[in-house]
Amino acid sequence: MRKTLLLLAALMVVGVTSTAWAQEMEEEEAPVLRLSWFMCDFTDGAGAAVEEQAETQIMPIWKEMIAEGMGVQNHGYIYHWWADEWNLGIYTIGDSIEAIIAAVDEAADRMEERYGEDAPDAFSDACGPHKDGFYTMGPNAGGNGE
Repeated sequence: MRKTLLLLAALMVVGVTSTAWAQEMEEEEAPVLRLSWFMCDFTDGAGAAVEEQAETQIMPIWKEMIAEGMGVQNHGYIYHWWADEWNLGIYTIGDSIEAIIAAVDEAADRMEERYGEDAPDAFSDACGPHKDGFYTMGPNAGGNGE
């Protein structure tokens, strides 16, 4: 009988602890990472053109949206030079999948508004197929990517 009571008490502690942890996770939702990989042809100066477009046109828009509090904390590019054909990554860290999708749509609208629908586009010229993924950020040494 005593063992049964101890077991029930232990299970109750585990249950209460698990419930508290689950509630804490709901209250403090982890940021979401969007990672898009592209296959790009960076030959004949195309890589430099893509980087220039990112720095002079795309990044200023994302910096504005982050400052405006649109639900995204970071946006950037990673270049992959060795191992496979997925050589350009674009990442966005935001509050939720919905916030990231809304920010991507807003960035596209601002790009078209500022540079026109038919403006030269080094990125589209160099990069073809892509794949997207959304990930929940887990523990990290930098404070959830901030």
